[in-house]
Amino acid sequence: MTASELPQATMLLSGPDVRSVLTWPDTIRAVRDSFRAAATGGAMRPAAAQVAMATGSLHLKAGGLLDPALLSVKANLRPDAARALGVILVFDPDGVTLRAVMDSADVTAYRTAATAVVAARALGAQDGCSVAVLGTGRVAGGVLDALPHEMKVGAFHVWGRDRDRAQQLARAADRPVSVHVHDTPGAAAAQADVVVTCTPSRSPLVSAADLRAGTLVLAMGADSPGKRELAADVLQDAVIVADDTEAVTRVGEVAFHPNVTAGVVLGDLGSVITGAVALPDDAGRTRRVVFDSVGIAFVDTAMAALVLSTAQARNLGTSFNFAPPAVASGQ
Repeated sequence: MTASELPQATMLLSGPDVRSVLTWPDTIRAVRDSFRAAATGGAMRPAAAQVAMATGSLHLKAGGLLDPALLSVKANLRPDAARALGVILVFDPDGVTLRAVMDSADVTAYRTAATAVVAARALGAQDGCSVAVLGTGRVAGGVLDALPHEMKVGAFHVWGRDRDRAQQLARAADRPVSVHVHDTPGAAAAQADVVVTCTPSRSPLVSAADLRAGTLVLAMGADSPGKRELAADVLQDAVIVADDTEAVTRVGEVAFHPNVTAGVVLGDLGSVITGAVALPDDAGRTRRVVFDSVGIAFVDTAMAALVLSTAQARNLGTSFNFAPPAVASGQ
C-alpha cells in the first residue's frame, strides 16, 4: 500500500486541547467570516433535530462550508439535571474522511458568545455602550470577555438567578470595564443600550417595559423547544434579525410570538453583515432591534476548522485510525 492509499488519521481533541487553542480575536473573525460565507453561497444547507428523552434531550446540528469543503455534525446530550455532554465530528466530504472528533462544550460556548459579539457590531452597537448580560454560565462569561475585543464598552450590568454566582462572574477576570450586579433581570436591562440574554430560561425574563427606546436585544438562550427569555411585547414592532430565519419560527423567541412569522423577520445576520439587507432608519433609535439566535451548524464548522488547524500546527491532540491499513497478501 502506498502512502497516498493510507487512510487519513483522525484527530481526537479533548476539552483542554480545544480551550488551549481558542482566542477571542480568532474566534470572532471565524464566526463573522462564516456568516459572510453563508450569505454569499459558501455554506451547505444546515439541518437540526432534537430527540426527546424522559430526563432531557439530544440535540443534533449538521452543516458545513464549501471553501474548503468541511462538514460538521454536533451531538449534544442535555440532561435536565446534569451538565451537557457532546462531541463534534468533522468530515472532509471530498476526501470522504473523518478529520476530527472534538469535545463540543468550549466550541459551543465560544461560538455563542462570539456570535453575540458579531451581531452587536453588525446591528448597530456603538463604542461606549452599556451592556446587560443576563446569565452566569460560560456564554455569559464569554460575552464579558469577548465584547471588549470588538468595541469599547462603557459598563456591564449582570444578573443571574444566583447572586453569588453573578458576583463571582463579575470578579472572574481583570477586565478593563466596570461590572455591576443587579437583583433582577429588569433592573440590569434598564441600564443598558445592549441586552444579551444567555440563560436556559423557559419563561420570559425581560419585557418591553424594562427596555430603553431603541435597545438592541441579543437573545442567545432559546436554542431548543420550550426555552424562552423574552416577553412577546419585546418582539412587537421590533426589527428582528435571525441567525437561521426558518429555525427561529420553531425553536427561537419568534416561535412564541403569535403575530410573528418568518416573513416578518427582516433577514439573517449574514445578509446584514454583507450589506444585502439594511436595517431601517429608525432601528436602534426609536425602534428596538432583536437578534434571535438558535445556533447554526456552519458556525460550528468554522469553529471546528479553526480548532483543528491550530491544534495541528501546535501538535496537540491524539491521532488515530478506526481501522489499520490492510496488509498485502504474502507479507
